[in-house]
Amino acid sequence: MIYRDPSAPKPNLNFRLYGIARSTLHGFRRRLPAALVPPRTSLTGRFAIGITTYIERYDAFFRPLYLSLARTFPEVPITVAVNGFGDITAQRRYLQRLEAELCAPAPPHHRFVLHERPVGLTTLWNEILELSLPLPTFILNDDLRIHPWLRRWAESFPWEDAQLTLLNSTWSQFVIADATVRRAGAFDPGFPGIGFEDMDYTARAGCAGIAIANRLCPYLSHQDHQPTTTSFDENSGRVWGKYTSANQAHFHSRWQECGPEEGVAIRQLRGHVKPVNPPVIPIPLPRTLAGCGPGPIRIDAPAAPPT
Repeated sequence: MIYRDPSAPKPNLNFRLYGIARSTLHGFRRRLPAALVPPRTSLTGRFAIGITTYIERYDAFFRPLYLSLARTFPEVPITVAVNGFGDITAQRRYLQRLEAELCAPAPPHHRFVLHERPVGLTTLWNEILELSLPLPTFILNDDLRIHPWLRRWAESFPWEDAQLTLLNSTWSQFVIADATVRRAGAFDPGFPGIGFEDMDYTARAGCAGIAIANRLCPYLSHQDHQPTTTSFDENSGRVWGKYTSANQAHFHSRWQECGPEEGVAIRQLRGHVKPVNPPVIPIPLPRTLAGCGPGPIRIDAPAAPPT
């Protein structure tokens, strides 16, 4: 059921016809095979792609997404940040398979950061930014499906003007620019799990005077996978279904609720927040991957035995 504000003006016939025509066009484009959507213009140097993922989503979600992105955007840099998992034996088997199936045949402008032990989503996002900036960076969840017409959408997207843009009103896919990171800071690495980091960055962007834009992208389908296990279940409880309770606590240690006249609006909270300890100081982007050469970057992997 779609809720409509009874006080809102009713759309006129022309608006309804426009909406029907637009939905029909998007539906037609989503059904087009990749062979009918060849590249029209080069996207080299326009933007970079980042994906975060973990063990449970490899076969059903991440692997198909990565391969689709590689086919659709062969010239665009892609960074994959792979989170760790509590079962180290299972995680090492998973990373070995990922290296063999995806890392080994990948071109040199695809980078993989491989974690054995779990880290927060903000750490993964910062690793993607470190390897992608100063290009505008298109960060994606792993439970997405892309349609070939995404290529046309990307060719017409104003990457140079995007400061901080959500696609389809969600942080599951967003674009962030180098200027935004320099002004509002990197993502807070103090979040140990998943959840609330988007609210934190919304608040910090607001304090920095950065408006968060939103843009429709009909050629991304969010499959909204609800995991049975996460990388953090052994270390923290859950809130809001799949989010980490430790992230919730960290958020509330930084922000307090307030009135609209003194804070930043947070849609998920249906309210406003202000910093507990002002002023809000931008967080420098961590430089943990400096000096890493080509090939997969293995984080906290066991040292090779002496020869």
